[in-house]
Amino acid sequence: MPAPDDIKRDERTHDPVIDHDGAAPELAELDPDLTEAVLEQAPTVDITKGNVLKNVLYMGVPSMIGFGAMTIYSLTDIYWVSRLGTAPVAAITLFAAIAWVFGSANQIIGTGSVALISRRFGEKRIEDTRDVIRQTLLLKFGIAIIMGALGLLIAPHVLKIMSDDPEVHRLAMSYGRIRFAFLPFMFTSYSIYTAFRGVGDAPKAMYIMLMSTALNVGLDPLFIFGLDMGIAGAAWATAVSAAAAVFVGIWLLGSGKGNITVPIWTRFQPRVRVMVEILRIGIPAGINGLLRSVAHWYVATLVATFGTIVVAAYGVGMRIMELGILFAVGLELGCGAIVGQNLGAAQKDRAQDAVVKATLLVLLLTGILGAIEVAFAPNILGVFADDPAVMAAGVPLIRLMAIAQIMIAMHIVLSSAFYGSGNTWPPTVIAAIIEWGVQIPLILGAIHVLHTSELGVWWSMFIAASIEVMLTYFWFRRGKWKDRKV
Repeated sequence: MPAPDDIKRDERTHDPVIDHDGAAPELAELDPDLTEAVLEQAPTVDITKGNVLKNVLYMGVPSMIGFGAMTIYSLTDIYWVSRLGTAPVAAITLFAAIAWVFGSANQIIGTGSVALISRRFGEKRIEDTRDVIRQTLLLKFGIAIIMGALGLLIAPHVLKIMSDDPEVHRLAMSYGRIRFAFLPFMFTSYSIYTAFRGVGDAPKAMYIMLMSTALNVGLDPLFIFGLDMGIAGAAWATAVSAAAAVFVGIWLLGSGKGNITVPIWTRFQPRVRVMVEILRIGIPAGINGLLRSVAHWYVATLVATFGTIVVAAYGVGMRIMELGILFAVGLELGCGAIVGQNLGAAQKDRAQDAVVKATLLVLLLTGILGAIEVAFAPNILGVFADDPAVMAAGVPLIRLMAIAQIMIAMHIVLSSAFYGSGNTWPPTVIAAIIEWGVQIPLILGAIHVLHTSELGVWWSMFIAASIEVMLTYFWFRRGKWKDRKV
């Protein structure tokens, strides 16, 4: 039996070299996992080759469908909770603003893993790709435990700053305690999706997201009304579905049914070097997420000064706008993997072409959706609220955000160039400028200087979105993201 040092290896990747018929029988005697690395099934679709638009659709459409399902669940969730009254809707809206702040840690690891998984897979460094996936899952779960504990400690105090309604506080914590306790599964489920997309297997991520969403939608009315758990039932439905997504995803990764086989429990030891690299790339994105999350929390606090009715309208309006954003998020996630793999394969022009085509596609999709939302805003809002006061505050918001979501969507897809390449500072700088240099000052001016109604807040958000897409496009056109090394 040959010694490990006798095995012929690639000089660049150090992976074992397979002979012409793809066999490497001697490796099975040495290390079964090494044999798996060598005999890896070829990708069903190679997104570093072929028609760029087809690759964008192959990666983007399943991601859009997956996130579309999650958005439908989000709307279903708010629909069932709204049957409990206005206060529960306001409670979930305020909790979501707090959760976004803690979610910035999820974004740090997620962004770093997108760049590394797709780049290593594009470079054909399969074992390194496996290693990044394992370390991402381990890092996500551990960080989420810390964030969940902090959330449980801090959220009650933050809620008192945001609203003076004790019933809203009580309901928000009844919901939030469960969500924070299961945060490790929430965080880790997103890494499962990232792993499949990063290796060009977007349909697998979609299947898991559909399964999780279907479970969530089914459990919502059962827990909320059938078991009489109220708002806590909505939180339990989300927690159970997230845990299911993690377990199914881990099984699929190790099953050999995808573009890569990752036996999760094999070699599942912490590797500080890989974790540090993930964090190094992701920290700017985490700062970006924190800037936006704190800004979102602050905006929700400012909206709350207009009363619980306006908060409820804001919460429902933002959920409806997520329908447009889902197109962008799906294309951004799929396109980020295309960018990473093509840069790894030294094909810069294909990477840029993919981002341009994805941006034009999302412009078309959100344009059509925006026109529908403007025309039928009262009918759409009426599905989720029957209070005339909520309708009066929410219809102008939906119409403005229907147009703003087109610009927000274009910004999101253009950002895939930065996240896929690992050049994550530009979106962070843009977030700082837009959220804290434009949007917040405009809202404060509308409230305290012009003394407008909540309509001044809605217009401020619209103006900020318009400026944001122009800044992002300017930075994208500079093209320095294509030269980023990770």
